[in-house]
Amino acid sequence: MNKEIYYAMLEKQFLKYSDYVSIPVKDNGDPLVPIGPEFEGKVTNYEEMQPYTGDSIYVRSRVVDMLISARAALKNTFPDYELEVVCGYRHPDVQEKAYSDYKAHVKAENPELDGEELKEAAHRLVAVPEVAGHPTGGAVDVLLINADGEAVYLGPEEENSRDHYVHSPFIEKDVWHRRQILRHCMLQAGFAPTDSEWWHFAYGDKEWAKYYNQPAALFEQIRFCSPDRDGVSGGKEE
Repeated sequence: MNKEIYYAMLEKQFLKYSDYVSIPVKDNGDPLVPIGPEFEGKVTNYEEMQPYTGDSIYVRSRVVDMLISARAALKNTFPDYELEVVCGYRHPDVQEKAYSDYKAHVKAENPELDGEELKEAAHRLVAVPEVAGHPTGGAVDVLLINADGEAVYLGPEEENSRDHYVHSPFIEKDVWHRRQILRHCMLQAGFAPTDSEWWHFAYGDKEWAKYYNQPAALFEQIRFCSPDRDGVSGGKEE
């Protein structure tokens, strides 16, 4: 089958921005905390969040427990693999810039798109800021690494490739299988998956609420900087 046609068929099955926008939020007060040594996997914060949280990755406290459970499931089944967390809480300003930049890229590649159609197309790989899970502290991006600490190949390096879709039939069989290993362990721990991004999983945000048919999301978005950041105040920003 034609690759473009198949991907278009997959996209019709994805949850959309419009599926999330009306979901209410009732924040349960679960605190935002750094992922500490109790999680024995690897934690690597990415560059855009360094000004806000330094080398630490923050998530809601319940998410730490769930990551520990997901890692245990992984090690019990595939002891040669390790779990690496590369993104958790994302400051709303970082999310806004990532979405704006990617939306401009989508528009340049597809000049016929506009309005809600453009918004939905961009949302497949970078969430619309108002419904994004990372700014709640409930979403995480995770990788598999091997015993040498090297990333296990799960997809192309191109950030905007549609081959990142979890169930793409155009990737190698062993890569597809590794994605299912990761997905299984994260689902077993209680996370909701994202079919357009094999690395993204969520708990307590609007995506989780929709996936598990919950009446409301558990986490509001937060504007936060860790106390050790120079020139910014720690805790929730006013």
